[in-house]
Amino acid sequence: MKREGVTGLSYIIEDAKPVPNSYVKEKLRELIDSGNSSQTIQRVFDYLNTIMKCDSESAMKAMEELKDIVKKDDIRTVLVNVCPTTADEVRSVLAMDTGSNYSLEDVDNIVKTISKYVKS
Repeated sequence: MKREGVTGLSYIIEDAKPVPNSYVKEKLRELIDSGNSSQTIQRVFDYLNTIMKCDSESAMKAMEELKDIVKKDDIRTVLVNVCPTTADEVRSVLAMDTGSNYSLEDVDNIVKTISKYVKS
């Protein structure tokens, strides 16, 4: 997919996949630390700081552990971003996955997995 860049230069998106907010925050931190920041980058970084419920390493571990239960990357990413801690909250996220059915045991396992990684 070819896009027009901010500066008028063209660029090509070679790969796109959902990633947890904490991963994005980590990459923004690297930009800020390297001096390649902008007001927008700083504002997004600050916003992510206010909503983060787990760090990047924990988010990636949770994503990996959830693979056996939740097959779709985008649904796992939402679960890790939202960090639901109750069965009702998990079911609300899983409702987006209209092509799959999840048992009560699946929902409970998701709650347990997410709860291990949420910062207190």
